[in-house]
Amino acid sequence: MRTVFRKISIVLLVGFFFLTGAPWEGPKGGASADSSFHPPVFVLLYHPWEEGFEDTFREHCIWLRQMGFETISIEILVDYMEGRAPILPPRPFLLTFDDGTIENYEIVYPILQEFGYQGTAFVMTGPPFFQSTDRKWWKEADRSNVLRIENHSHTHSLIFTGPKIIDFYSGENFEDYFLIKGMDRRLGAPIYELDAELVRYRYTPDRRLTDRCVNYVAQNGGEAFFKRENWREELQQVVENFRGSTAERGRYETDVQKGLRIQREIFHSKRMIEQAIGPGKKVDYFAYPWGIYDEGLIRQLEKSYRGAFTSDWGGNFPGDDPYRIKRVVVTSEMNAEDLAIFLLGE
Repeated sequence: MRTVFRKISIVLLVGFFFLTGAPWEGPKGGASADSSFHPPVFVLLYHPWEEGFEDTFREHCIWLRQMGFETISIEILVDYMEGRAPILPPRPFLLTFDDGTIENYEIVYPILQEFGYQGTAFVMTGPPFFQSTDRKWWKEADRSNVLRIENHSHTHSLIFTGPKIIDFYSGENFEDYFLIKGMDRRLGAPIYELDAELVRYRYTPDRRLTDRCVNYVAQNGGEAFFKRENWREELQQVVENFRGSTAERGRYETDVQKGLRIQREIFHSKRMIEQAIGPGKKVDYFAYPWGIYDEGLIRQLEKSYRGAFTSDWGGNFPGDDPYRIKRVVVTSEMNAEDLAIFLLGE
């Protein structure tokens, strides 16, 4: 999967320059030397929990230093996007790291110090995250002016968005299961259609249907039930029988409930970060969980944030929306030559 993703990423990068004419060869004379020329400023997005991240990131930092790239602050990037023409180094870029795992402190922080770079870690504040990674390092990293701490939401959750059942819980611990709000982890419980929680209304399933499926599994061997070749078909039949004889009571949340939930995700988490780091800390930037956003979410962020980061591929130009800051997702399969494709247009 990683190899396929790397190949797809390179094809997209090459295709971008081919389709756009690709005059970009890097701001060799300084990004502000010619007022008629506005080169893109790229933001790199890493996930430090990825296998092989440390070696890859160190290799990238060596190459970036050798090629004369310098990190700039988010404020300078936003000024550039809003047309205030700040003075940029000859080869500016930003480093960002999503999810706030402990690798940010154990790997990213010392490597940034070693190479004289600055970066931003977008962290989550919900219990599953800070209990496993601790929050004590936030203050040290942020105060050092090396690894800034900004917001990636409270829980980075997925939610059920409708009555369509896509699977049943069989005891397997898929990596995203713990991110599903309200998921019933009893054997046989239905798993409903999912989406990122900040852009959708949450659907609460009918508990009676869940109980019916769970009881069916328990009465037919428990864990051993899932060794049957057609166990999913059996549970689908249980669902069809229930829905054919019973008025289902699944429900969608109201506008007020959705609004309160989203406020907790983007504003309560903001306050938690500020309180953890201490006096003087102000969280001004947000990274969209799953890279998913809509106009409603942007309007909410505009009340209290200066900008937000997407996972949309590309560089950032004057006139671009600071609530739609583009980033390039960098995986552990990408080498320095891959970076050169978009940073230098090679």
